Amino acid sequence: MAVTPSLAAAQDAPPPPAESPSTEASAPSSGADGEIVVTALRRNTRIQDTPIAISATSGETLAASGTTSFTELTRTAPSLRIVDSGPGSRRVLIRGITSAGEPTVGVYYDETPVSGSVGTTSDSGGSTPDFRLFDVERAEVLRGPQGTLFGSGSMGGTLRIIFEKPKADRLEAAFSGNMTAVEGGGPGFSLDGMINLPIVEDKIALRIVGNYNKFAGYVDNIILTDDPNAGNVADTSPDPRYLRNVKNINDGESYGGRALLRITPTEDLTIDLSATYEHVDAPIPLWRPDFSRANGLDFASNMHADNINEDNNRIFSGTIRYDFDAFSVIGTTSYFDRDFTRTYDVSDTFNGRVGTVQNAEGRFVNVLNSAGTREGCRRYQLGITSAANTTQCTADQLTGYFNATVPLQSSALYQPQKLNNWVHELRLSSTSDSPFQWTVGGFLESRDTEVRSLLLVASPETGAVYSPSTPGAIAYDRTINDELRQKAAYAELSYKLADQLTLTAGARYFNFERKVGGRIDVGQIHYSSRVTPYTEANYEEDGLIYKFNVSWQPTTRLLFYAQAAQGFRPGGVNQVIGLPAERAAYTSDSLWNYEIGAKTTLARGVYLNLAGYRIDWDNLQVSARTAGTGSVFGLISNAGAARVWGAEAELSANLLPGLSFNGAVGYTDAKLSEDQVSDFVVATGRRGDRIPNVPRISASASLDYKRPVSDTLTATARVDASHVGSFYSTLSPTDIYRRKIPAYELVNLRFGIEGVDSDWGVYLFANNLLNDTAINQMSANANTGGITNAVSIAPRTYGLNLMRRF
Repeated sequence: MAVTPSLAAAQDAPPPPAESPSTEASAPSSGADGEIVVTALRRNTRIQDTPIAISATSGETLAASGTTSFTELTRTAPSLRIVDSGPGSRRVLIRGITSAGEPTVGVYYDETPVSGSVGTTSDSGGSTPDFRLFDVERAEVLRGPQGTLFGSGSMGGTLRIIFEKPKADRLEAAFSGNMTAVEGGGPGFSLDGMINLPIVEDKIALRIVGNYNKFAGYVDNIILTDDPNAGNVADTSPDPRYLRNVKNINDGESYGGRALLRITPTEDLTIDLSATYEHVDAPIPLWRPDFSRANGLDFASNMHADNINEDNNRIFSGTIRYDFDAFSVIGTTSYFDRDFTRTYDVSDTFNGRVGTVQNAEGRFVNVLNSAGTREGCRRYQLGITSAANTTQCTADQLTGYFNATVPLQSSALYQPQKLNNWVHELRLSSTSDSPFQWTVGGFLESRDTEVRSLLLVASPETGAVYSPSTPGAIAYDRTINDELRQKAAYAELSYKLADQLTLTAGARYFNFERKVGGRIDVGQIHYSSRVTPYTEANYEEDGLIYKFNVSWQPTTRLLFYAQAAQGFRPGGVNQVIGLPAERAAYTSDSLWNYEIGAKTTLARGVYLNLAGYRIDWDNLQVSARTAGTGSVFGLISNAGAARVWGAEAELSANLLPGLSFNGAVGYTDAKLSEDQVSDFVVATGRRGDRIPNVPRISASASLDYKRPVSDTLTATARVDASHVGSFYSTLSPTDIYRRKIPAYELVNLRFGIEGVDSDWGVYLFANNLLNDTAINQMSANANTGGITNAVSIAPRTYGLNLMRRF
């Protein structure tokens, strides 16, 4: 399932046009010589002339490989990884830069940055939204910090999706349909369509894109009769072995689209307006490896409540560009609105806190006066954890604890979250062929998030979570408000000496204010939480970050560069109610990336790019707990440092007429360089621990072949392969919840027949051909009672794809 970047470069081609009537976000993806043109420097440059580590994949390559989601871009670039916890719950990381808190990679759709919700743990980096990739001009992966031009959240790099723009000189349309079948699972299908309508010739055009996707499920929810926690579950299965047996629980659907309007009153003025919508309604594809193996099952779970993500994302944006003789002015305004509801099972937090016995029918049932119930009451009602203390709950306390706990043995956290984010940016960039090039700009952001966290009882028979309006369903109720205000000014200047040596320097000033407030309306004994009135805390910070780059291009076939660049992300205020005000805030963390690289044209049609880097990351934002006896506050704080060594290589070659090869490999050695300990907190990491979710080795390769078989038909064949090395789920080797995720390999095959002009095509494909259990994310924590959950890539999937362009 590898898609590697198209790195085609000119031999001795002239530079790209200095001026363009299109906006920065819609620069041509390829010039006349076939080379991809990118806008990573906020102006048009050929990828082989851009002195940073960047992978760019054209829309044609994305379509040819069947890529429909940004999660699949991990197969286009070395050092890019996406930790997938289901739709709407994805963490993007580049070069091993990942931790709790704000995102470490900026994700952009055209000019709009999209953001995750802060949730209840201030961890917005872990819930990045996803828009379907169809009718895309190109995808860019900028590796290494992009702080000066792209701001906070781009400390590891930036991922950019550039949509196709309306064309006022033609009427065109496209359609793509897929039918799939997952081995051991269910069927799925998807429909994508586009129509481009010129309204006023050469002046106004409208482009409309739509999609519908039915996910094919493959995870089964099974509760067996020998499960000691199954006493409350009714036996509704025809098979006496099962108390619950629901197939393909992770099937679901998504639909959405976008409308783009382009107005070009004159050659110098371009106005782009767009509206984008994406709806996802799908269960979290969690399964339990230990449970599955023990019972001879493939992808199975024995959870007692539903795990569901419902995500609604809307983007409204406007961009105006005016080209003067020597520079262009671009102004953008965008509004990102998100309604995200996550429901996930926490039943195992409470199973085991009430004693069970086996009845005459062989079923395990809850018992009030048992050792487990008495000990649970002591711990959670009296707050006693020492065995030396013999104090016991009274009969009334025991009854109250029992009655409060038993219903929660089938329960889920239900968290509706609403986010809206205004972003405004004004940018001026040089467009002449002068040796002096420059970009200056200003940036404003206003982000508001409201999170409600409810512990809800679920039906023990079906696992369906009761509505909050159901009497007695709410066992915990907390509300959080988070406000982020950010402003920045930046400049990047370049000067070319003697047509070979280019010096670049950039800086960004940032200022942000964070305000967090919250309350608890319904307390919960198991969370040591009680009703608390609304409280609020504030934090403000400003600073400067820098970038320095020198590049030497002795010929058009060879470019060397060296760079030192800084990245950062905002700090904030912990949402822990009851935490002392002086301890609530945590500061921004930052890093320096030191890098050398080369971009080479080895022969006509053969291109090799190399990069090596070292990253020093200080003042890490980490998940921690307050230090000392009685440490009860889980929070984000600053502790420790990390160092990352890495290397990347990308090769693209046209081997024969119609046959092309692309390959990429990345090595990332990411470890803590200091213990995560401060006067205030103690986190689990110690010097030398590997940063979690970061494989040392990742590699991908693809072969694509096209051959005419007649005057009207072309045969196509493509194979994609990738390897992801092993990694760990948490930092410390002593962490009881640490899990090792094994390495895996994926192979995709795709072949078909298409028209000679690629205006239609019929393709058969097989994804994950080797049927590898490719676990992408694995975790265990107190909410699962220590049980291991996993999310993996779908097993072997067969499909048929039909494509038509008009």
